[in-house]
Amino acid sequence: MKREEILKKHTTPITFLEGRGRWTTRVNSKQKTLKSRKELEDWIVSQYSETATAKTLDDIAEAWFSIDEKRSTDRTLVKHRGWYERFLKNSPLFTKNIQDITINDGYEWVSYCLSIYPHMTRKYFTNVRSVLNGIMQYAIDKRLLTYNPIANMKLRKDVFCIPDKTREEDTVFSTVERTSVCKFSMNEAEATGEAKYYAIALLFELPLRDGELCALTWGNIIKDIKGNSKLVIERQLVTDCTSGKAKGYRIVNYGKTRAAYREITLSERAIQILARVKDLNTQKGYPITQSDFIFMRSYNGIVCGCTQRCFDSYLRRYCKKNGMPVIKSPHDVRRTVCTNLYLNGMPPKRIQTVMGHETLEQTLEYIRSTNDDLEDSQFFNLLNQAAPDNVIPMKTKVG
Repeated sequence: MKREEILKKHTTPITFLEGRGRWTTRVNSKQKTLKSRKELEDWIVSQYSETATAKTLDDIAEAWFSIDEKRSTDRTLVKHRGWYERFLKNSPLFTKNIQDITINDGYEWVSYCLSIYPHMTRKYFTNVRSVLNGIMQYAIDKRLLTYNPIANMKLRKDVFCIPDKTREEDTVFSTVERTSVCKFSMNEAEATGEAKYYAIALLFELPLRDGELCALTWGNIIKDIKGNSKLVIERQLVTDCTSGKAKGYRIVNYGKTRAAYREITLSERAIQILARVKDLNTQKGYPITQSDFIFMRSYNGIVCGCTQRCFDSYLRRYCKKNGMPVIKSPHDVRRTVCTNLYLNGMPPKRIQTVMGHETLEQTLEYIRSTNDDLEDSQFFNLLNQAAPDNVIPMKTKVG
């Protein structure tokens, strides 16, 4: 049952309490009072979905989304909606009686998904399946189901397409690749006079997300009490999904995680790049006040900031010019920075801080094996050199 149908079915008046500035109503002898009408309508939807009127997964989907929108970001919610519309809403699984769903229905649903998107990878399918599992769990919470039969599906590895990046070295840049890509970046900036191309070279110097790079202003560069130049990360550019659909971009004053707000010490190369960016922006006539974006562009005759799509296209072009067999992304640059920090001796907990990760486990996932890593024989030799006397004596067997 759709949200509009549920609200139409609700006959008890929704009343505004002027003295308290709140909205109230009653469902099945249960009264609820909330700050806004939307919050109250969300509660009504959840209460009606709790009843036996729901017969299919599609009947309870909107109630689950009313919960999902409270815990997911705008961008994630749009993805969930998109997967639901494409792979779930019109599938036989979602029109079948909830009580009759079996594991075989799950396997048939997988075939249905692959008929729509034959080149689906396992990772993509896992994302789609997360929406289905969320709705199924909601059905369990509302006592419409006792267990989730879909959770028991066992799928062979060859069911889905193999992703392009199958090896760890495919997700990081080698030293040669990094040098070449940075050279293309800087050469294009100097040839065109557009400082925006320097952004790729700067990404290799800083543990930044591309959305954080887009939101940088000149005011984010500060000096600490020792005179060191630092970059304050406090904002990000995100897809504007406030209307329920992805439409344009907007700057938000919060990071992707709670740990995203941080200060990063600038390397000498980063300082030089930023100085050159300021020179080129000045020559181009772009504003360089404290509140202006560091990376600017002219779009349809209007001077504005760059987006993630800009940097992704620049990097793709440089990877192709370099003849790289696997085209890498700005996120692969971030993995490369994380890996290089680790290989050069920075403690993992410190890397976690500069990367803006909430957990150390997340940071360790970013560290990739490369051809520069130690061979096993070198590794064990280093261990022996580090503690030659730390040997547990063997007990002599008494005959």
